Amino acid sequence: MLPPGLTLRPAHADDPVADHIRVIYEEHGLEFDLAFEDDLLDVVATYAPGCFLVIEDAEGLLATGAVLPNGAARVIKRMYVAPRGRRLGLARLLLRELCTFGDAAWTELWSDVRFRGAHQLYRSEGFVSGSVRVLTDPDGSVERYFRKD
Repeated sequence: MLPPGLTLRPAHADDPVADHIRVIYEEHGLEFDLAFEDDLLDVVATYAPGCFLVIEDAEGLLATGAVLPNGAARVIKRMYVAPRGRRLGLARLLLRELCTFGDAAWTELWSDVRFRGAHQLYRSEGFVSGSVRVLTDPDGSVERYFRKD
């Protein structure tokens, strides 16, 4: 259940999604390069085969998350909760909502190894961790795979 005063809705073209995610990158010492993060230039169009959701309050965005179909899988992307929105259950609520999208045989996602709190959430929701990969982003980020059948 969403706490009072908050709204869960599909993203709008004018939502400051890139700014929201930039804050979280900076919090973790990551470089935010919009040229590399070009899916954020138009989240409505980029995620149209699936959906991009936001949770907001009167001050602005608190959380984001997206889902895209990929063959038999449902792929979760862009799950980020702003510092002022943490410990309210927003990530769990958003994850559960995204996991209901479409008819998929399994749900999967990749998450930066630095986001240990998120990994605890994924495991508590039945995701199993798997392999790691190194990205070609400016930080050479390492991500861990998670899957829920």
